[in-house]
Amino acid sequence: MTIRIALLSLIALGGPALLAAEPVSLESLLKEMADRSVLTRVPSPAYYAKAATSYDRVSKVKNPADGMYVEKKGRDWGKGWFANRDFGQYVRVEKNDGRTENVLMDDQGPGAIVRWWATANNSGTIRIYLDGADEPVIKMKPAELVGGDALAPYPFSFKASDDKTNPDWRGHDLYLPIPYQKSCKVTWEGGGSYYQIGYRKYAPGTKVKTFTMDQLRQAKGLMKRIGTKLTSKDPVVRGETVTRSALTLAPQASTTLSLTGAKAITRFLVQIQAEDYQQALRSTVVTMTFDGKQTVWIPIGSLVGVGYSDEKNDTFYVKADNTTRTLATYYVMPFQNSAEVTITNHGDQEVTLERAEATADDYRWDDKSRYFHATWFELRNISTQNRSDLNYVTVLGSGRYVGTAITIFNTCTLKNNQTWWGEGDDKVYVDGEVFPSIFGTGTEDYFGYAYCRPQRYYTPFISQPRGEGNKKWGYTNNNRYHLLDDIPFTESVKFDMEIWHPFRKHMNYAAATFFYADADSTNSVMPNVASVKHKVALHRDDVLDK
Repeated sequence: MTIRIALLSLIALGGPALLAAEPVSLESLLKEMADRSVLTRVPSPAYYAKAATSYDRVSKVKNPADGMYVEKKGRDWGKGWFANRDFGQYVRVEKNDGRTENVLMDDQGPGAIVRWWATANNSGTIRIYLDGADEPVIKMKPAELVGGDALAPYPFSFKASDDKTNPDWRGHDLYLPIPYQKSCKVTWEGGGSYYQIGYRKYAPGTKVKTFTMDQLRQAKGLMKRIGTKLTSKDPVVRGETVTRSALTLAPQASTTLSLTGAKAITRFLVQIQAEDYQQALRSTVVTMTFDGKQTVWIPIGSLVGVGYSDEKNDTFYVKADNTTRTLATYYVMPFQNSAEVTITNHGDQEVTLERAEATADDYRWDDKSRYFHATWFELRNISTQNRSDLNYVTVLGSGRYVGTAITIFNTCTLKNNQTWWGEGDDKVYVDGEVFPSIFGTGTEDYFGYAYCRPQRYYTPFISQPRGEGNKKWGYTNNNRYHLLDDIPFTESVKFDMEIWHPFRKHMNYAAATFFYADADSTNSVMPNVASVKHKVALHRDDVLDK
């Protein structure tokens, strides 16, 4: 064990190739979770990302007529492709020893559960059967298993949003990996609700050490160390730092941080000041060029998950300190020969860079390495009269999808829960799929919370730095960072999110995506300077009058 830990330390940025011959296990997945360099390479061993969810099974055939809205009494649940009864849906119902068990997930072959989300429902019993065993390896009350601490402590299990919110209205999340060699069946006796179980489906022949409760007890020390790393407020990074300081950018001016060699950026940090700070978060754009190809074009606020709001964010991959206005990202960004990080002020005011830093460490590039990408776009004053699938990004090439950030300004003025904008399901198509391999149950469910709660929350995996626009007109931004639940693709990935508001209102909607992809890859999102020049919406009139 000591030798293995030493090897992991030595190859921290060298990648998982040396570990490929070892079986996938609870221990290996926990270590992978906290190693940011792993995402920079094609997975080894290979796997696909799948999800067992409670999406409405009526959603079978995409029919444009399903998007039409017809005024009716009562709640509008949608129909056809946009059907929205995304709860109480199961693979099948079966009898076991006289019990009626609803089957939520049934996977054959090597795999691992890597993410579990559900709404509050502590009735009945969840059972997880591995490798065809008659007895479950895990048998617990739902809320104790997912979101509680009966199986795993924070940050592997938690509720969102903040702890002042009634637990019945919070999302329940579990990120403890549960690997299996032959099969996994998850059942729910005596209950049911909204749920998503994200899992990896490994290639046939992959060696996996099936999860046991004894393994979990033995891994307590490792879990504590990984949890500490996931929640660190000041992550340790290695390498040399290129810095600019006390530099004022006039409108349309820029500055560039240049790096050379076979390296990887391990941290990018900016501390900015401006008279209109919120506008600066939108109008100050970061571009990154690796080995001559520009792969990043994104406003600095969206890069770190705060949109254009002067808020904090605290996740494993990005951090924003709203007391010092220091914004940092910790994605590992490799390159073979050169990298340029450019900060451009596209606004009409001066922006001062108190600090701009890029730290780069040595990196062993190989044929599995991929470049970091970030895209961003905004739709302004869009109508939600008809339902539609909004394409966040389509990528052609090979790589891994690793994160999403959205910024919303909702104009709805209705009371109670009638302001909610996020009825839509996430739909992810991998390698040309006709039907999505991941079909979600709601926008807030993808981002890990529930029932359009407006309270803030920050975890290593998901965050909502601000959310008042969920319950009344106003602003919201949501973030999800895929660690073990990333989405590998060999030919393409298409990420869609349904857009429909049950009460047909208008909003501004900005989406940022983060992924790794090969040098020849292309994607559907083009830089749009005009969008970042627009005045940011601080009031509903800023949306409706434009």
